Amino acid sequence: MEHPTLAQAHPPTATLAGYTFVRHIGFILDELSAQGLQLWPDEGNQWHWRWNATDLRSERGFWAIGEALVDALVTRYPTVFDVHG
Repeated sequence: MEHPTLAQAHPPTATLAGYTFVRHIGFILDELSAQGLQLWPDEGNQWHWRWNATDLRSERGFWAIGEALVDALVTRYPTVFDVHG
């Protein structure tokens, strides 16, 4: 019995990539919060983070992490996020 490859089973689409990204970020944040990660918005609605019982905390907004990931993905796999293709 021949198994389809991932590329055959799910052709790359921006919608599928976005859904998968958000879903996994949710799983990661859930696990990290169970280990002591706290997220909160400041007065300017910028999100920040810190670890309980440590001095580790964000110096920039939390979403700077997400922006860096998306920039890396778009640069490395531009056809996955191409909505015109």
